[in-house]
Amino acid sequence: MNGDNRFPYPAVRRKLLKWFKANARSYPWRTTSNWFHLLMAEMMLRRTRANQAARVYVQFTQQFETPADSAKVESTVLLKMFEPLGLAWRGRQLLQTLDFLSDSYAKRRPEPSDDLFAIPGVGDYSNAMLRNRLFNERLPALDSNMARLICRIEGWSYSAEARRKRQIIEVAHKLVQIKASRELNLAILDFSALVCKPVHPVCVGCPLASHCSYGRKRLNRISGHRVRGSPVNSARM
Repeated sequence: MNGDNRFPYPAVRRKLLKWFKANARSYPWRTTSNWFHLLMAEMMLRRTRANQAARVYVQFTQQFETPADSAKVESTVLLKMFEPLGLAWRGRQLLQTLDFLSDSYAKRRPEPSDDLFAIPGVGDYSNAMLRNRLFNERLPALDSNMARLICRIEGWSYSAEARRKRQIIEVAHKLVQIKASRELNLAILDFSALVCKPVHPVCVGCPLASHCSYGRKRLNRISGHRVRGSPVNSARM
């Protein structure tokens, strides 16, 4: 894997944001101004489909405005509410999250100086998403989706651990260094779900096709002629 000197940052940002403006998915947590609801949404979304989490999120947020509100309810009631999220450990972990929030944030909201990793369930991805949304910190929500997109553009081989590679992390951080970093993080998330999918990506008509090594190669095979764009980067991880 070589450096990222040829990565087309301005064009990728511009085209993703334009695509997002026309194709953004609609979820209730994307419009909330309630930090508690936003944090709980990130916890519910772990290893769970967004549409599946949305139903539980709506029910939860209609009943609980603050961590203190949820602390008044029996744990069995909450566990029953969380059941549709699936995975036996999910409900128990969410209870741990709520217990921590009701103790530490009963009368205040998180501040930039707080260590969000101290909250049970918060990992690298959710920490980045939360800090990006709550504090406007320009952090990449680097998961398999963003890593796959970067690898395909650069022509690097992709694996499940790609998001931990130093070069991927560097590109991701540089990519979101714009004022609209929150929108760009969400654009990459939606684009990876609808266009740059893990299997059968929609390369025909993709707005990034001329910048994407993987897309150009795939379109060349489909059309039988060279797709215009910068020279193919064949570097591998």
